[in-house]
Amino acid sequence: MKNWLLIPVTLISFNIAQAADMPPQGMSMAKVEKQFGTPSKKLSAVGKPPITRWVYPSYTVVFEYKHVVQSVKMVQDTPISVPSSPTPAPSTAPNEATISVEVQTK
Repeated sequence: MKNWLLIPVTLISFNIAQAADMPPQGMSMAKVEKQFGTPSKKLSAVGKPPITRWVYPSYTVVFEYKHVVQSVKMVQDTPISVPSSPTPAPSTAPNEATISVEVQTK
């Protein structure tokens, strides 16, 4: 039996469009700066091989030596909405707990 992976065409085209806004893997530092402009911040190389990061407003570009290894899109911090509980929790003192037990007899 063959396994198939179905990916909607809209999902593929969205990811390609999003990736076009960032430097692709293998692009040189000079080409990145020419095509995408000067980054907001250039962090110094760290380690061996030297890994350098350039920070742009909506993404970060990671270089190994002088070529792009990966471009990472920044994500906005979004607060998580917590649904309100249907029944309010009983109020207890900070060092107390409430335990509910149902006992059935025959």
